[in-house]
Amino acid sequence: MMPRLRQSLRALRVGLLLLAGSLPLRAQTRYPVAGNEKPVALLQQKKDTYLVTQQSVFRLEHKQFVRKYQSTAPIQCAVSTDTVLWLGTQRGAMRLNTHHFKARSQTLPTSAPDASITTLFQDATGSVWLGAAGEGAFCYAQGAVRKELSIPSVNTGLATADSSVWIGTNIGLNRWHRQQWTRYNEEGVANHEIPDNIVEKLLLDTKGNLWVFMSAGISVFSGDAQQQAAEHLPTVTFIGKPGNEVYSVAYLNGLGHVFATAMGLLLLPAEPAGHFESLEPTTDQVAPKQLLVPLPSSVAGTPKASSAQLIRVDEKQRVWLASAGEVSVWTAKAFHHLLPPKAAPTLRAQK
Repeated sequence: MMPRLRQSLRALRVGLLLLAGSLPLRAQTRYPVAGNEKPVALLQQKKDTYLVTQQSVFRLEHKQFVRKYQSTAPIQCAVSTDTVLWLGTQRGAMRLNTHHFKARSQTLPTSAPDASITTLFQDATGSVWLGAAGEGAFCYAQGAVRKELSIPSVNTGLATADSSVWIGTNIGLNRWHRQQWTRYNEEGVANHEIPDNIVEKLLLDTKGNLWVFMSAGISVFSGDAQQQAAEHLPTVTFIGKPGNEVYSVAYLNGLGHVFATAMGLLLLPAEPAGHFESLEPTTDQVAPKQLLVPLPSSVAGTPKASSAQLIRVDEKQRVWLASAGEVSVWTAKAFHHLLPPKAAPTLRAQK
């Protein structure tokens, strides 16, 4: 190759790299989703990705979400097993086969088989747990359903890595571990205390921390503590502002916790180590000016991302954000660059 031509090509390559560095960072991929329905769950089944919304089930096919099933009853929760998607609706539980996308009702041993399903999740053994309004908590294993907890007001539930099953109710938090139930409530028997009996939501972040959202506070059980005595960390009263609803939470390495909330995406920056340790037992709130960093309301030209109700981090550390009508996927590097330049990655307790 002639020297001048080689120099010109090298200059062109450098120019393109400089131009690429000056362009605004964008979501790696944007997927519009038909129907503009509220997202319920982002699920992975082998190599397939599913988006469950209030009325539909979509599968990611050839760079678009294709509707595969439409429910006659509003969907409230969902979980994926090897070949079946479980859907919890306002009129009972459904099992959706992902080969032919035909749904079958799953009868529960109750007097109200079409009771509203409030929670669905899978435990470490592969068993599927269901919470039914007014009926209690049930477990599906080896083709049969059995009742596990006779508390009518089951609001939420999930399983953690230590093989525990957690059920949130209107009269406290229940943990099934080593073949016995432990109850956490406001009265605090044997140090099993939480600030409020009404447990509205349980969320698990990508570090294994369990977030317990109650009507009068938020408690965090650390992933490490779950393997020991499962004692909870100090309580805060809200994220963002009083009454702000938190939809989901994820932990991003080197960044911190990102909450998808009614106020938008809020970052709780991480400390170099032990980011929960600086929260004092007397902490009253996590206040946005002192602790939380709002991510931009218009995320690189995709305003729907800021109103995301689901946030998930996959095995490649990509960040998935789902909002009504859109799913966006970010590389970890691109998402890190969403932070305002002067955002301090420190955590201070606000008394």
